[in-house]
Amino acid sequence: MKKNPNVSVPIAKIADKTASSRDRLSRRGLLKKTAGALLGAAAVSITGALDARAQVQGLYTWDAPPAIPLPMGALTYLDRKQYIHNMEIISHLPGASVAGGEPLMAMWARGKQRALPGGGGFVDVSDAKNPVVIGKGGPRAGGAVVYNTKLKKWIAMATAAQPLTGAVPSYPHGQYDKDLRNKILAYDGLRGIRNFDVTDPTKPNLLQEYNTGVKGTGTHHNFYDGGQFAYLDGSWDDQIVMENHQRTSGNGLIIIDMSDPGNVKEVAKWWVPGMLKSENDIYRKYTFAGDHTSWTSAHGAPSSLKRVEDGGTVAYGGFGAFGMYAMDLSDIAHPKPYGHVQYEFNTFGTIPFHTCLPIISDAAHPQLANLLVCTNEALEADCRENFHPPSIVDVKDPRNPKIISLFPRPEAPPDAPYSDFCFARGRFGTHNTQCLVQPGAPKPNFVAMTWFNAGIRIYDISDPLHPKEVAWFVPPRDGDIDKYETWWRGTTETVFVEWDRNLIWVGTHEGTYCLSCPALGKPVTEPTKIERWSQPFYNLGWDDQTPRAFFFGRSLRQMG
Repeated sequence: MKKNPNVSVPIAKIADKTASSRDRLSRRGLLKKTAGALLGAAAVSITGALDARAQVQGLYTWDAPPAIPLPMGALTYLDRKQYIHNMEIISHLPGASVAGGEPLMAMWARGKQRALPGGGGFVDVSDAKNPVVIGKGGPRAGGAVVYNTKLKKWIAMATAAQPLTGAVPSYPHGQYDKDLRNKILAYDGLRGIRNFDVTDPTKPNLLQEYNTGVKGTGTHHNFYDGGQFAYLDGSWDDQIVMENHQRTSGNGLIIIDMSDPGNVKEVAKWWVPGMLKSENDIYRKYTFAGDHTSWTSAHGAPSSLKRVEDGGTVAYGGFGAFGMYAMDLSDIAHPKPYGHVQYEFNTFGTIPFHTCLPIISDAAHPQLANLLVCTNEALEADCRENFHPPSIVDVKDPRNPKIISLFPRPEAPPDAPYSDFCFARGRFGTHNTQCLVQPGAPKPNFVAMTWFNAGIRIYDISDPLHPKEVAWFVPPRDGDIDKYETWWRGTTETVFVEWDRNLIWVGTHEGTYCLSCPALGKPVTEPTKIERWSQPFYNLGWDDQTPRAFFFGRSLRQMG
């Protein structure tokens, strides 16, 4: 490395250097070095082989994730109070948690009726003041729900995966506990997706169970907008490296053809070079290789604002510690990366780039064009990992994505019994954003984000370099403090926004809340027919009672 001639050297360092030179030439210096060497040898003999080995292997040599202690100020109970700022509760449905954000499309509609997956079926949210569970036995909350224009049917594509190996008191090291790992690997259920016809949400019709690989983990956070192709956060075998304790192996990208949801066909696979166990020479070049904590897997399949069949060529997805990738889909059978960006902070834990939400800008917000809102997912309860703020990523040049800002850290309510959410018990960190496919015209500057034990947070990103928190709601905690599995994830998981009715639906472990916020606009709670969706091609022709020519002034021929 070249030295900068304009940088001055501190006087103390010059003195040290001069003294060092003098010692090399003097008898006293020679004797001093000899004595030091003898003392060093004696120290090695006293401390034993372990310290000597540590000089070669490093200080962290255990084969399980590092143990981070519980913060001293952590509560010994779960706070049953709720906290709210600049929001109002319209309704609360206990016992049924609705979907939203994971995946990025979840609402079913017919006429004035609207429903979101939840409660073992769907939750009818037509009357916002009185949501009710309808139907049972359909897709669980982890599935995309969209209208397929060509088939003229509502389709639900639900995820299916082997159970997680997350750390619990009985298996504190997750997949690094041999007994738990073997138990999970023996799982004989479906690993892939289930496709349903949910044109009648009370009578879901299973079309196909599609297996992505009998030895893989299955799929998780998939993207399907009702077009020809779907993008799966999935795996085909057990050969993708996974450092984090929550899974036995990782996921990559699987692209499938959904022209016939009852006869899915694989189109392509892609993974970041180094993800496969056979690519260890590449993988070991990453700083997180071997740390037993990093999420070395895809999470959040690529999402796009324009379908490939309509000429779209780019999609954005999270590949964990490997970064957010802008994918080139111009040749759908051979996807490749345009470019990528890794998380700014090289710290262990969490899932970087859990959700990558493309902002749908408009003429009033040109500064928000070509931006992504990217959340992480906190993994460890009680802040037993480093804090990771969510970010805004500029993708104007997909070959060179850039993180341009970070969202502010939520502060504990002033009347809460804790000074920081790290002490509130459970996960503290982001999870999901609102969906991409939502009814009504999007408000590009409005962002809703779930934060586990910090509830739902609302942001104004009119200035994308300085996201501003404008409202929040922290629901009461449920669970039993003596039963870790009942509270370790916190409270708030999912969020769905109705742009046309100015409503926010929030899924928690206890149930569902409908909220309003001045930043969104005056709420409309009565049943209302959807006049448009967030993009013109989303759910096109969803209501057979509506003349197709009504939608955005396009002709019947253009709409197919």
